[in-house]
Amino acid sequence: MGEMKSAWQIAMEKADKLGKVSPDELNSIKYVPEGNRIASLFIQDEKGDLLSELAKFPAGDAAGFIKKGIDEILVRNITLPHNDEDTRKTNRAMAGLRLIKENKKQLESVLGLINTLVNQYQLALQQTYSEFKKKAEVSIQQASRTMRPQRGDQVPLEQKLQLQLQEEWRAVHAELDAQYDKALDEHRRKILELN
Repeated sequence: MGEMKSAWQIAMEKADKLGKVSPDELNSIKYVPEGNRIASLFIQDEKGDLLSELAKFPAGDAAGFIKKGIDEILVRNITLPHNDEDTRKTNRAMAGLRLIKENKKQLESVLGLINTLVNQYQLALQQTYSEFKKKAEVSIQQASRTMRPQRGDQVPLEQKLQLQLQEEWRAVHAELDAQYDKALDEHRRKILELN
C-alpha cells in the first residue's frame, strides 16, 4: 500500500502538472494592464502624449505587450455615437490608433469604413425616429379620441401612452444599435489584427 499524502502534497502535485507560467504570460500579466492605463489616460486627457508614454518602455517584449494593452482600450472606445462624449472618445481613440499603428494605409481604410458606418447609423437613427414619432402622434390622437379615462385612474391616458411609446422607442433604438454594433465589431476586430 502507498503512503498517505497530505492535502498540501496533493495540491502541489496538481500544480506541477498544470505547468509553469510562460515568460510571455508573465509579461502579458505585467504589461498589458499598463498599456490599458496609458490608453485610458490618453482618451481622457486631450493633452496626453501616447508616443512619449510608449517610449518609456524598452523595445521588445515589454513594448509589445504595452502596445497590446493600448490597442485594447483604444479599440474598445470606438463606439456608436449616442452623445457628444461618445463622439469625442471615438475620435480620440482613432487619433491614438493613427499614432501607434504601423500599417497606416490599412488602418485609414478601416477607419474610413467606421466613419461611413457611423454616418449611416446617424442617418438611420434620424429616419427611424422621424417615422416612429409620426406613428406615435397618430397613436396618441386615435387613443385620445376612442378611450375615456376610467374613474379612479391615477395616471392620465396621455401619460400612459407616452410611457408605452418610450418603451417601444427604447426597443427600436436597441435593435438599431445591435445591427450597427455588429458591423462595428467586425471593423474593431480588423483594427486589432493590424500591426
